Amino acid sequence: MSPRSEKAQRNELLLKHLETLDWSISGFARRIAARCEAIHLPYMVVTSTVSRWCKGATPGDDLAAAACHVLSAALHQVVAPESLGWPSGTGLVAAQSLEYLDVSHAARMLSRLWALDAMGRRNVVQSAFSPSVFGPASREALVMPADAVIGGRGQHKVTAADIDLLDEQTQLYGKLDSQHGGGKFRGVFASMLDTHATPMLNGRFSARTGRRLYGSVVDAVLAMASMAYDDQLPGLAQRYDLQAMRLAQAIGDRARISRIHIHQARLAATQGGRADVLAHARSAVLAAEGAPPLVRAYACVTEARAWALNEQPDQVVMAVKRSREFFARAQHNTGPAWLEWFDLRELEGQAAWAFAVAGLVEQGRQALKEALALPADQTRDMVELLITEAELARLRGDSGGLAAVTQRASQASQHLMSRRLSERLARLKAGEPLRGF
Repeated sequence: MSPRSEKAQRNELLLKHLETLDWSISGFARRIAARCEAIHLPYMVVTSTVSRWCKGATPGDDLAAAACHVLSAALHQVVAPESLGWPSGTGLVAAQSLEYLDVSHAARMLSRLWALDAMGRRNVVQSAFSPSVFGPASREALVMPADAVIGGRGQHKVTAADIDLLDEQTQLYGKLDSQHGGGKFRGVFASMLDTHATPMLNGRFSARTGRRLYGSVVDAVLAMASMAYDDQLPGLAQRYDLQAMRLAQAIGDRARISRIHIHQARLAATQGGRADVLAHARSAVLAAEGAPPLVRAYACVTEARAWALNEQPDQVVMAVKRSREFFARAQHNTGPAWLEWFDLRELEGQAAWAFAVAGLVEQGRQALKEALALPADQTRDMVELLITEAELARLRGDSGGLAAVTQRASQASQHLMSRRLSERLARLKAGEPLRGF
């Protein structure tokens, strides 16, 4: 805390917030102390601490963030540190969340990213994508063994019910994301994770519980990363992926590591790095060796899409073939719960995209026919298929079909909050080739 200068004025807005909530200074101090304990901040917050803030003193970045979290949750509105004349520390979070360190660092960064995301702080990491940082993390995750110590020693005891709730919420928000777009409910999910998952990561649990907990948190974080990707926030999505990678590495979960590389391939495509897209896709295939066949099918169809962007049609055909073979084997095997959505329609839809980008019109039409023959109950998925269908029409020189399908895609997307799909539709209407991964 900085010392109060003689010219410091009372923090009238802070006092007004406390009056609105009917909180005493000591009550506010207790709530902040509880927040600090939950996220392992080594600070003691007492009545005199908050009293000095009310008189004009300025807390440090971490305490300012903790206090604003408490106020935001109680007032049901965003209370940013800057509104109280306090430092935000957001630039520091943007830099530190690109570091790949230990599990405690990952937990700390995720908590801060969730808090910022819940407050809609898009400007923090909106365009701060750094393609160079993921390579070293990828290599470490692929070659290093799982962490020797997984258990936690915090105050909050993590139960199976806690993890069940997290899994159910991740599944729920994943469905909402597919139906409404990544810009709709991401902030609400981030707030839930900050409130529920942060104390769990810093809680008390056995190694067995820790393995399940870290896996469930990875799934939730990757759902957040997908939402950020759909909302055209590559910097935020990258930071989520990076910290999720550290948790997946800690428990030696190669299947989830493969999934994170697939996410990174998609992000690299938004930046135009075709070589990076292929490197991440190939890393996904490598990580998936020994994983359930469904995971390998997902990795191989991603590799096909990467080869398509790199203008290698023969490789596209072979990668799709491998993906279909693994998918056929998966019918007799149990796949991971987080990949239940990857059905035949999804596989053939992604294969159709790869064939279209590679200029393989007939193969693309056949794959798309398979995809469209199956029910699609998610709006965004259907729009994606329609965009692929329009691209195939363009490649065939069918201007009438192109116009009709483009119109259907535009109508279907009207209620989606997806900046990514809006851009893809704009490119389609402008007659530009299909490139969005």
